[in-house]
Amino acid sequence: MTEFIQCELDWAYVIDTETFSFRSAKTKVPVGSLVLEKGRETNDLGMTFVVTKYSIAHDDGLNSVDGKKEASNYLAKKMLFFMRETGRYPPNTEFKKSYKNGSVDLTYSPSDYDIFTIKMTPQAVGQDVEDFLATLDPPSRTGYVPQEDWLIEPAKSSRSTCRSCYERIDKGVLRAGEPSFFQDHLTYKWHHITCISDKIWGIPRERLKGFDDLEVEHQQEVQALLWE
Repeated sequence: MTEFIQCELDWAYVIDTETFSFRSAKTKVPVGSLVLEKGRETNDLGMTFVVTKYSIAHDDGLNSVDGKKEASNYLAKKMLFFMRETGRYPPNTEFKKSYKNGSVDLTYSPSDYDIFTIKMTPQAVGQDVEDFLATLDPPSRTGYVPQEDWLIEPAKSSRSTCRSCYERIDKGVLRAGEPSFFQDHLTYKWHHITCISDKIWGIPRERLKGFDDLEVEHQQEVQALLWE
């Protein structure tokens, strides 16, 4: 049975290293998980950006780690255990590059903003890394968890352009708004829902603003694309 610790988090996400699922966290996190606490800072030019602090959940609380590199090293150890136990790649993980010394880099991308380089070495794996990876099944499909709410709506005009296919989004066609911040102001990058559906498949319904306001036929379209 998974053990949890209680905590008070304002804006945070957790990577469960038993399943490599990624979700928001508020009051409790699994022991052994990697916690990503978010905040916003403003530089001397007045530009606001998001910063992330990493910690590991232990029985006695959250223990900070020294930056993303140490967090990635921790994930690499947990990922190797996951691979051996399940015989498959973790969700949101893919091959990136190999090196002459036999090491391999994987990319683990639990969200658009949190991308980790996972280094696998022959010493850690105990055999040729590429041979080991070749025995693994592809990752299972998991739901997308955004850091900010997305927006779904029929296009109000034909002026917006899909940021996936770069074609015009005609008036009345369903479009999905990808949240984007500029100087702390929320804006949206628009996509045809059909173009972006694979990327945001499984998004929690409460993180997709506007869904409840759609006409029934549009709700059914979104349901078929994202949750079935």
